[in-house]
Amino acid sequence: MNTIVKKVADNLMAKGLNDTSISIADEYSIDQEVSTINCIDSTAKSYVSQYNVHGYGNSQRQILRNIAKQDGKRLWMSEYGLPTTSNMFASITLSEQILNDMRILKNNAWIYLQAIQDDPNGSNGWGLIGVSYTNSSVPPKIYLDFYAFKQYTKFIRPGYQIISSDNNDTLAAYSAKDQKLVIVCTNKGPAQLWKFNVTMFNISNISNITAFRTSNNETFTPLSNIQPMHYGILVYLHPSDSITTWVFDAIPRDG
Repeated sequence: MNTIVKKVADNLMAKGLNDTSISIADEYSIDQEVSTINCIDSTAKSYVSQYNVHGYGNSQRQILRNIAKQDGKRLWMSEYGLPTTSNMFASITLSEQILNDMRILKNNAWIYLQAIQDDPNGSNGWGLIGVSYTNSSVPPKIYLDFYAFKQYTKFIRPGYQIISSDNNDTLAAYSAKDQKLVIVCTNKGPAQLWKFNVTMFNISNISNITAFRTSNNETFTPLSNIQPMHYGILVYLHPSDSITTWVFDAIPRDG
């Protein structure tokens, strides 16, 4: 890897492409990425601007995060995907991968392997949407995990800041520009009562709350009859095996 990186850098500079950056190493797993980076010398690292990794082995998220921070490199989750399922198994797995990566790995970008796949019969679903590449009359097959992915991507947009939460099954993000707080909650077990203390996110003046849910019988369904908060506490009965996204119109307390 040292030799390859240095030769690529030398050739880029020889062609006057000094502004073209190098990313490595797109390893299959986070653990292997850590091993590869640890084998690279400081000269090779000086030519690298970004670490790319795939998410198929994940015991060393925090270690890779620390390495990227120490080395001053951007960090991308450049590939993750899994076979779709007709129930929530794949959707919950996908959601857990996203929230753990964003909470612990703190990558700058998160990329799904194959959003659209040639799958006209709906029988080989690695994509979020199955289509026919050769027959436009075949309607697309939208898999359940498409909606699970949408629970994040619809609301957590570029420029949103990931903020800390004391619940390992939630991902929280805030945009001062949009004045929106987004909380994505994943319940991988039986139905349970959740309580959110929204005041811990240092916001006030909540003017509106909306929520959307994906489950075995819901596909990004807007929720009605949202109970009002009391003293900044939102109480919610979270159905089994479901993902719920809460969107709060909110102003930062020091704003």
